[in-house]
Amino acid sequence: MPFFIYDLKNDFSSRLFILANSFRERGKIMIKKTVLAAFCFSLFLAPAYQAAQYQEKHLDVPYVPTKYPVVDEMLRISGITKDDLLYDLGCGDGRIVIGAAQKYGARGIGIDIDPDRIAESKANAAKAKVEDKVQFIQQDLFLADFHQASVMTLYLLTSVNLKLRPKLLRELSPGTRLVSHNFGMDTWKPDQSTVVMVDDVSHDVYLWIVPSNVTGSWKWTMPSGKAAVNCEMVLEQHFQWPAGTVAFNGVSATVKEMALKGSQFRITLERAVDGKLVPMTLEGKVSGHNITGTIKAKVGGKDEPWEWKATRNPTTEKPLDVEPGKGSLFIN
Repeated sequence: MPFFIYDLKNDFSSRLFILANSFRERGKIMIKKTVLAAFCFSLFLAPAYQAAQYQEKHLDVPYVPTKYPVVDEMLRISGITKDDLLYDLGCGDGRIVIGAAQKYGARGIGIDIDPDRIAESKANAAKAKVEDKVQFIQQDLFLADFHQASVMTLYLLTSVNLKLRPKLLRELSPGTRLVSHNFGMDTWKPDQSTVVMVDDVSHDVYLWIVPSNVTGSWKWTMPSGKAAVNCEMVLEQHFQWPAGTVAFNGVSATVKEMALKGSQFRITLERAVDGKLVPMTLEGKVSGHNITGTIKAKVGGKDEPWEWKATRNPTTEKPLDVEPGKGSLFIN
């Protein structure tokens, strides 16, 4: 029988709970290991190495089922629909994937390194009659290919989240909703969070929207009478927060606000034209090294629109999870 941890707030306390509970299972574990070793030896020791690897990785993250009220909140905050594909890393008994299929009609894939949990998940899916919508894979989550996910759920340790973070930012598509139970992402702060009370114990639920990478130097042109205006935007970014400068024919504009949600990017600014400040709004969708959208400027009290097509110099792009250094716009 798996042991339960009701409120894991950090890795240190998690491992103390794990250590304490492990003594209760020591006898069973020793028996299992003895049987496993004998079996492996009979097969010329080849599988023993794989079994040892499994045992080591299995202990990295304990099996702690998420309470059902927390599962409900994780799915709610993700905004999941029948059109989504959910990946649950460290899926345990499959309850999140199965719940998404039952309540929302979503497809789901659960990944866990423990073969017992995968077998249990498959049995639970059969009982729930959602086998056509779900799949469970025994695999190391760090080796998993989850780039197709539109929703991802986690109940891992903070240290595991941080180790996984570069892979998430690199492989998940902008706009993917990432939900974690209790454990955060350090300086990658959530876009939204809630608290669920279960048996007088609080459970934190965090939501992140995976952002596009808009770092670097972007250029475009826009009409101005008979001439074209050469425009350049230079951006830094710390996860979902962009900052930077915009210049028109080499003259800097006053940036009022920058906002990024998934692949949707928006800037409001004021540009000096003939001694007057002209409010402008730039809105577009980021796709790789291109932004496509519209520019609107207040001309004579009316919004005058232009097509916005900006292109980035690929060599200027930087990773999103690099902490701001000296001279950064994010450091006061």
